[in-house]
Amino acid sequence: MPTLTDLSAIELSDAIQTGSASCVEVMKAFLERIDAENAGLNALINLTDPERCLDLARQSDGSLRAGKYRGWLHGLPIAIKDLSNAQGFPTTSGSTLFEHYMPSRDDPHVQRMRAAGGIVIGKTNVPEWGLGGHTENSVFGLTGNARDQALSAGGSSGGAATAVASRMLPLADGSDMMGSLRTPAAFQSLVGFRPTPAAVPVPTDMDPMALGLVSIGPMARTVAEATALFLTLSGQARLLPSDSAPASSLATIRIGWLGDAGGYWPAEEGILTDCESGLSRLASAGASVDLCNTLPAMEALWQCWMTLRHHALSPGKALYENPEKRPLMGTNWQWEISQGLSLTQSAIADARAKQADWHKTLSRLFKRYDVIAAPACQVYPFAAERGPPTQIGNKALDTYHQWLEVSLVASLGNLPVISLPLPASTPQRATGIQFMMPPGRDHDLLTFAANAELCLNE
Repeated sequence: MPTLTDLSAIELSDAIQTGSASCVEVMKAFLERIDAENAGLNALINLTDPERCLDLARQSDGSLRAGKYRGWLHGLPIAIKDLSNAQGFPTTSGSTLFEHYMPSRDDPHVQRMRAAGGIVIGKTNVPEWGLGGHTENSVFGLTGNARDQALSAGGSSGGAATAVASRMLPLADGSDMMGSLRTPAAFQSLVGFRPTPAAVPVPTDMDPMALGLVSIGPMARTVAEATALFLTLSGQARLLPSDSAPASSLATIRIGWLGDAGGYWPAEEGILTDCESGLSRLASAGASVDLCNTLPAMEALWQCWMTLRHHALSPGKALYENPEKRPLMGTNWQWEISQGLSLTQSAIADARAKQADWHKTLSRLFKRYDVIAAPACQVYPFAAERGPPTQIGNKALDTYHQWLEVSLVASLGNLPVISLPLPASTPQRATGIQFMMPPGRDHDLLTFAANAELCLNE
C-alpha cells in the first residue's frame, strides 16, 4: 500500500475530502519526509515550525467537520517559490539584500492557493533573483537534484522541482522567464507548465517593465495535477478528476519539430535522439510529425532576448550603483545590470519590433501545425558543484545562460508551453520535450499534453 506522500495531489485531495485520511495524517507524512530528505537536498527554506504546521492541519480538519470545505487543496502542505510573496514568510529572492524582507500580503496566485485550502509551510529555494537556471545562492546555498543529489536541480524553480520530485511536497508553484519551470522539470522527470503570460496574475515586482516575459505556473508529477493547479492559480474552478481526463486523441494533431533549429542550438549528444524517440511514439498514436526547418536566423532572436532581458532587470540599477550594496549582488545579477546601462530607447524599440516579427513567424507556423515541439533542454543534468556548462559540444557559450537558449521560442512568443518528461535510464540522462501552442490555448495544450503523456510513458 502506498504511503501518503506517494499519492498524487489529486488522490490526496480525494482522501481528505472523503475522510480516508485526515489533514493531520497528511501533514505528518510530509513533515516526516521533509525531515528525512531536506537536509541533504536543501529544497525547502524558511520552514514553519512542525508543531505550527500540525496545528494548521488540525484547524483544517476542524473546518471539514464543520462542513467548511475550502477547495481541492484543503489540508495539503504547499511551499511558495521564493521569488513570490507569501505573507508570514520572507521573500529573499535568494539575495542577502532581501534576506529579511517580509511582504505585507500574498501575491494573487498564493492567495488563490490558500483560498483553495492549501497550507503554506515554507518557501522553495531559487538562484539569486531567479537568474541562471541553476539553483544556488549566497543565502541558502545549493539545492540538489532529487534523483541524484550530486546533480543540478535546474532553475530557477529548482527548489520547487526537487521538493516535488522527492515527495516533500505534493506539487508546487513556479515561474518561468527563460525556462525556469521547464528546465528543472526536465532535469527531475516532472511536468512544468508555463501558461500564457497573464493567465496567472504576475505581480508588478516580477515584471516591473511590463514586458510580459514572465509567467507563473505549476510544477507537478503529472499533467492532471499540473492542470488542476493551473486552474487554481488562474482563478478557475477545478474540474473533477473524471472530467479532466484526456478528451481527444492524437490522430488529427500536426506537430512541427524544431530539432536543433538547423544546427543553431548546440545540444548534448543524445538529447535530440531522446526527443525524436518520444515523437515517434506520438506518431505511432496517430500524430503527424514534421521537421520544421523554415525558421528565420535565430541569432536575431538571441539579441532581441538579451536586450529585453537587460531592460527587464534594469530596476536593479539603483542597487548596482550603491557602493555598499553592489558587493552583495551576485555575479550574474551585476552582469545583467552592467550590460543594460548602455541600452537606448531605440535599442529597446528595435528589440520589441524583432519580437513582433517573431510573433508573425509563429503565427505562420501555427497555420501549418497544431503544436510546435522542441527539446526542453540542450544539456542533461550536470554536476551541481561544477555549475552550468560553459560549452556544449564544440560550441563555447557566450553568457552564463546561453545554454537555456532553446527556451526563447516560447518566452519571446508569449506562448503557453509544457515540458513533459521522457523515459530516462539514469538520473544523469533525465530530459524532457517541450510542446507549444498559440497564446490563449492553454486548455487545448493541457489536453494534448495529457494524451501525449500516455504515449511517452508507454
